[in-house]
Amino acid sequence: MTRGSSVVDLGRTLRPARASALTHIRTEGRTLVLPLDSRTTLVVDDVQKGILAMPPKEVADQLVEANVTLADAFQAAGLPVVWVHATGLPPGRVERPIPEDDELPEWFADLDGRLPAREGDLHIDKPRTISAFSRTDLAEKLRAEGVTQVVFTGIAMGAGVEASARSAFDEGFTVTVVSDAVVDGDPERQRASLGHDIPSVGGLATVAEVVADLGKR
Repeated sequence: MTRGSSVVDLGRTLRPARASALTHIRTEGRTLVLPLDSRTTLVVDDVQKGILAMPPKEVADQLVEANVTLADAFQAAGLPVVWVHATGLPPGRVERPIPEDDELPEWFADLDGRLPAREGDLHIDKPRTISAFSRTDLAEKLRAEGVTQVVFTGIAMGAGVEASARSAFDEGFTVTVVSDAVVDGDPERQRASLGHDIPSVGGLATVAEVVADLGKR
């Protein structure tokens, strides 16, 4: 894919995010997901050029910085990192209008150049799905690596990140969401997802907590 600078509007699916979008929400469930399992993977959902162009630059930069820190820590610990690319959305009828696949620029799914993707990292293209596990072989690949816990980050929290987290739970993985490494264009949806929905399928942690845990290995 080629680089570009245009902005694709996905309508209200990703409305402009507020600068406070990376605020951590604490729940009692955080004690259930730390320390991390010995075979844990980081799944970075949709932190790509076409979607990072939507929130304010300050928020996008904070999101990238948080994910760089986490990816570096996982790679240093010898643990797998998965980069998820959104290439389109399901064709079902919805109230929030979305562009057709042929309206997306070629560079839409390219990772932000600041992200430390390395040889050996896994890349998953979502085939017009919201969850990274739907109609992909991600679950099988993680099991083949002996992974038992999945740490999620990315954009949008109440859409792709939550959908992937729920799918991972259904697949039998322990789920952790790093609440200061996710963002959503709808602050209310993000608060509901982190404060209510995710604790029902896993737990929350901060970037600092995850990095500190990995540093003990």
